[in-house]
Amino acid sequence: MLNRQRFKMFNGITLSVFGFLISLFLVRTVFSIFHSDAGGTVSNKIAFYVIDPVPQTEEIKIGEVAPNGQNYSYSIDVSNFKDGKTSEVDMDYTMQVVTTTNIPVTYKLYANGGDTDVIGTREIIQDNNGMYFFKYSPQVGSFVHDVQKTDSYTLVINFPSTYNNAAYQDLIETIEVTVDVKQV
Repeated sequence: MLNRQRFKMFNGITLSVFGFLISLFLVRTVFSIFHSDAGGTVSNKIAFYVIDPVPQTEEIKIGEVAPNGQNYSYSIDVSNFKDGKTSEVDMDYTMQVVTTTNIPVTYKLYANGGDTDVIGTREIIQDNNGMYFFKYSPQVGSFVHDVQKTDSYTLVINFPSTYNNAAYQDLIETIEVTVDVKQV
């Protein structure tokens, strides 16, 4: 009688282990069906409408950027008009790009279709929590009152393929672009 109970218990444990292994295999297979890798360029647009002289900040999500050495482009437009309403005063604006220091990516900023990098100098800053950031202060732009104008910028991000290893796969990089407008 004791042997029969041991036999049933052994069979139950064996079936449980096999069931667990089969479920792991199925989960891995199902996950791989819905997982894919892609390369190429990203073209996201960010627009700032600076009709009123108040600072505006937008965050860029760069989850698509992979360590493949390709350039990823993000368009940033700064305009002094929206919905037919144009600024009634002359304004100067400054742009600031703040990034975390988690991933070794390079940044370039091109203005109005040009080929000169205008991202400015990189400064390392620290917040109140001890987190470090890179702060870039590109050129200053200006708008004349009652004249509709858009300054277009292209932020190019490159993640070199030399960093294509597991150490960087779970890291998150955050980019904030702030446009601060002052009445002249």
